Amino acid sequence: MHTSTTSQSAELIDEPALLAQRRGYTRLRFSAELESGFLRYLHVKMCSRVWLVGGSCIAFMLLFVWVDLLFLPEMVHRLTVPVRLAVLLLVMFTLWYSNRPGRVEPVRAFAVSTLGYVCAGLMVVMVIIVGRLADGPIPVTHDGLYLILLAGFFLLGLPMRHAVAGSWVIVLSFVGAEYAIGASRAALIGHLLFFGSFTLIGSLGAYLYEHMLRGAYLNERLLDAARTRAERESQSKTRFLATASHDLRQPLHAMSLFVEHMDARVQDVEARRTLGRLNDSISLLQNMLSSLLDISRLSVGMVNPQLRSINLNPFLQRLLDSVEATARQRGVRLSLSCPRYAAVNSDPLLLERLIRNHLNNALMHAQASEVRIEVSRRPHSLRLAVVDDGIGLSEEEQGRIFDEFTQLRNPARSLDKGVGLGLSICRQLMHLLEYPSGVQSAPGQGARFWFDVPQAEWHEEQAGAGLMLPALRLSGRVVVVENDAINREATELLLRQWGCEVHGFECAEQAMQALPGLEVDLLLSDFHLEGSLDGLQFIRQLRAQQLYAGPALLVTADTSETLLEAVRLADVEMIYKPVLPARLRRQLQRLLPVKS
Repeated sequence: MHTSTTSQSAELIDEPALLAQRRGYTRLRFSAELESGFLRYLHVKMCSRVWLVGGSCIAFMLLFVWVDLLFLPEMVHRLTVPVRLAVLLLVMFTLWYSNRPGRVEPVRAFAVSTLGYVCAGLMVVMVIIVGRLADGPIPVTHDGLYLILLAGFFLLGLPMRHAVAGSWVIVLSFVGAEYAIGASRAALIGHLLFFGSFTLIGSLGAYLYEHMLRGAYLNERLLDAARTRAERESQSKTRFLATASHDLRQPLHAMSLFVEHMDARVQDVEARRTLGRLNDSISLLQNMLSSLLDISRLSVGMVNPQLRSINLNPFLQRLLDSVEATARQRGVRLSLSCPRYAAVNSDPLLLERLIRNHLNNALMHAQASEVRIEVSRRPHSLRLAVVDDGIGLSEEEQGRIFDEFTQLRNPARSLDKGVGLGLSICRQLMHLLEYPSGVQSAPGQGARFWFDVPQAEWHEEQAGAGLMLPALRLSGRVVVVENDAINREATELLLRQWGCEVHGFECAEQAMQALPGLEVDLLLSDFHLEGSLDGLQFIRQLRAQQLYAGPALLVTADTSETLLEAVRLADVEMIYKPVLPARLRRQLQRLLPVKS
């Protein structure tokens, strides 16, 4: 009940309004909107003590009933015992009535609880006065009154004003009763002094306790408001990522396809050199965009690992082969040390990104002559390490290299050395995958970046798995469905250049009208389309209406896990924008008939 109440209130009052209250509750008052929420909070706190308070009341009342029967004259305990039992029933009723959060308003609950407290105090006053008037063999002291006051100030959990008002009613009633039975002036002054001082101290304690509760309540509300704000910002960031992922990848996708189309037609040496630099710039921009989107998606929890068994030796060898050209340009020798039958249980895409980022870091920043991947067995895992013989890192540098946008030896921020996100992505990936990791390095002694991956059973791979297909000329009839005119034009030009017959359409509805009259070998569709159908729905509807049952390739800038799962279940191939022309060609080569 407390949690839901607080959460509902947090939606009504923003953080600035809450912060404005931090200096305003010395008088134990919040603003009207916040005060009602605090009273509910205090009511729940009071209700949490009901069993302690109820048990204490029953135990002490029965104890004093026994004391009355044992020590007071019969004529006295015939009066005090029924009164005690009647007050006990009254107190039990007030506890039952007041301690029902959500069914009784806090103000009414506090008032009824205070009434029960005052009745219990007046009952003690009555017993003391009757005992004095009876003049029995054992004098009745007023110590029981201290117990009642202690309970009112610190046990019942009443608001400070209720506890103080009820306590002064009890104390003044006792002093008035003493005056009524003819107590001496010295006795009256003594009672007023001691009980007055006790009540003042109790009032101060009750004030400090409520002040502390108000501070705790305000801090909880601020935490709730901050959490709500963080959730809103996370949702906003997610929406931004979805938009940025699509809108920024679209022009890059078209640029890469246009450059590939021009590459086969430009013969001038200077123009080809310029075209090569343009292609390098596009690749650099694609890598920067991918890194920025990756770090953002990881930070908001948009990535879910898809674990499976991976044979490490061929996996790592293919990865080293993919960076061989870069290493050769920098004069770096690559090597691999891995047991033949080693396998791990991991997400292949995330593991590849993790190792590739470490390799790129060593190639670009370590100034090494050799970089190697080492795999060693641990009790329940395999330790993967990327080792270089470069300039090494100091302890202070080892603490900084995983920070975002940190580049230790690139003061000019030269973009050919990246943007400083590679190791930051590695840190978030290791946190996501829960891999223990570390760095071993010293200046001039190279560096060793390691992490432990759970072991898996090694399995036999199919012959030829992972081999690159030869770049043959393509043939076949391809339908391209793309709502962006520039991307559609770039795709059509490149496919025709590769030997395909291409039919382009702007939306799914246009394609569905034309498909019955066309012979199609491959359907190439964007995911986000104009009209009522997206690319995946379009492919499903074609299959349901038996208009097309051949291979389909979905091209998209949407990197969400939900889309990936939906595409997998629909048995559709998918490739992400911006698509490198070589990768697109390999996909088409797998799906289309080829000729030499």
